[in-house]
Amino acid sequence: MNVIKILIYLYFFLFSITYGQSEITTVAVLDFEARGINALEAGTLTDRFTSELNNTNTMRLVERGMMADILEEQGFQQTGCTTDECAVEVGALLGVQKMISGAIGKIGSTYTIDLKMVSVQTGATEETKSVTYMGKVDGLITEMEILAWELMKLKPPQALVLKKRMGAEAYLSQQTKQKTKIGAMTRSLLIPGYGQFYSGNKKSAFFFMGTQVAFLGLALNSQSKFNSLQSDQDAALLSYNASVTQSDIETYATKIINLDSDLQSANDQLTLFSISAASTWVLNILHAYISGPDEDLASLPVYLAYNPVSRGFGLTWSITL
Repeated sequence: MNVIKILIYLYFFLFSITYGQSEITTVAVLDFEARGINALEAGTLTDRFTSELNNTNTMRLVERGMMADILEEQGFQQTGCTTDECAVEVGALLGVQKMISGAIGKIGSTYTIDLKMVSVQTGATEETKSVTYMGKVDGLITEMEILAWELMKLKPPQALVLKKRMGAEAYLSQQTKQKTKIGAMTRSLLIPGYGQFYSGNKKSAFFFMGTQVAFLGLALNSQSKFNSLQSDQDAALLSYNASVTQSDIETYATKIINLDSDLQSANDQLTLFSISAASTWVLNILHAYISGPDEDLASLPVYLAYNPVSRGFGLTWSITL
């Protein structure tokens, strides 16, 4: 009975994967029309929008370089393709389901961004987004990244929202100074508790620092006691060898045996406290890393892109200059 249930669950799991993959929408992005800005800036902003759109993981995205090659083979120029009819025609050539087009304009010191997503099958506009922005032109990069998420009806990552609120320059400056888990671990590697102080975990810092000092103190005390007992045993051994009477021989023999037992006890304590100090040091390093500052790791400039010709995926790089 259990085997049958497992097979049923496995069937529905595989079915859901297959069905889910078949429902993924294929999308291509046309070069955004430049109105008041130069074509190079518009192309850069289109690249950034496309890269961030791919990060949403909601569609199969045709890489722009691949799209240009396919259109060139078909003798079609996407330059000047600004109408919905043209977008649908390009989409049909590419074999995708949705086309995204847009325009970036400038009036005085104000920038406008207008995007739309069109169904290739019906020619209808399914989603539009418009943004008005005032500021430096490089601030448009953040606006484009956020629009990529909003066009897909998704909430933008908190990092992008913070970047927009602070400004790109201030945000990147903060990221450069941002504390890291590796930084916390390295500091605790040098001084127990230092990494916790670095991360702002003062209670943990005091705990590991105090525990480490205590175990090291006990280990040093045991070492000192061991050395003292060793000296006493050496002296007793010399006296034993120099003894000539039976009573002195028995006295020093008993003393040597007792000192040997005390030495063994001191050595066990030294071993215990040394291991405890080493274990605390290792635990302190692991704790510093695990409880260290949360990091927003930047994604690599490489992603999977959908090729409508081979109907498969391939790795592509996206580098914005």
